[in-house]
Amino acid sequence: MIEKTSPLRILIVDDEESFRKAVREFLRASAGFQVQECDSGEAAIEALKNKEFDVVVLDHKMPGISGLNVMQWIHEEKMDTPVIMLTAAGSEKIAVETMSLGAYDYVRKDQIDFDHLPLLINGVYERYLFRQEKARREQIAREREKNLVALQTFQDTVSALAHVVNTSLTLISMNIEEYERDLLPLLNKALRDRFSSAFTEVKQEYNTVSSAMKSMVNISSLLHERFAEARKLGRVVQTEASEIQSESSLVKR
Repeated sequence: MIEKTSPLRILIVDDEESFRKAVREFLRASAGFQVQECDSGEAAIEALKNKEFDVVVLDHKMPGISGLNVMQWIHEEKMDTPVIMLTAAGSEKIAVETMSLGAYDYVRKDQIDFDHLPLLINGVYERYLFRQEKARREQIAREREKNLVALQTFQDTVSALAHVVNTSLTLISMNIEEYERDLLPLLNKALRDRFSSAFTEVKQEYNTVSSAMKSMVNISSLLHERFAEARKLGRVVQTEASEIQSESSLVKR
């Protein structure tokens, strides 16, 4: 999983100027985050339209477009920027709704611990990176599955074609031997030599085509085996990554 080396870009959205500026200065000083602030839901939407952020800290209750409205807009736009919702006392239903819309976490504004906030933001961003990596691996797995199905179809087609061709070649070979056995004794030496040479060339072509079909079958079988092995390995790696993430979460708790 790729980790971010530059400072996290944080968007603080809150209509209380004193709170907003206090959070901004603390995050800059304590964690070195790049922090931009907005005083309304409208300004937050404009900022999200024009700039990318790593984490959004969003107050749910604001005049005009509320934090919940902003979350709905983010959800409708299919943006994957992780959001931490600031809620008020007694707003558990709001918190649950924001989580259903894709918020990564929520914290009560009246109980916020400034010292813990950078840890919360970093934790949310790490979960976001893990989800991104998991989605990427799942996409790769789906592509491998599609390729494997296509390769299986190709292998089946090649095998069926090889069976038809080999059957035809066997009949041709039998006919050549029969013609050679029946015709050559009836010909004079000059014609016998010419026909014998022709039969030899036909047999060589037969062997070439037969070898080519065998090679195609072998190559398709080898490719299918390699893709199947890669799919199996991908599943093992994905399982190990999930286990590592689970262990990491337990350690943090």
